[in-house]
Amino acid sequence: GFFRRTIRKSLTYKPCDGSCTVHRRSRNKCQYCRFQKCLPVGMS
Repeated sequence: GFFRRTIRKSLTYKPCDGSCTVHRRSRNKCQYCRFQKCLPVGMS
C-alpha cells in the first residue's frame, strides 16, 4: 500500500540523511528512507 499510494498521489517526502533503519517496527518513522529503500529492490 505505501509504495503504490506514494506513486499514485505523486507524494514527496522531506529528505533526511538517509541513515534511518527501515524495518517492521520503525518503518513509519521516516517515510523518505522507506520510499528510498523500495527503489533499489525493483519496485516501480
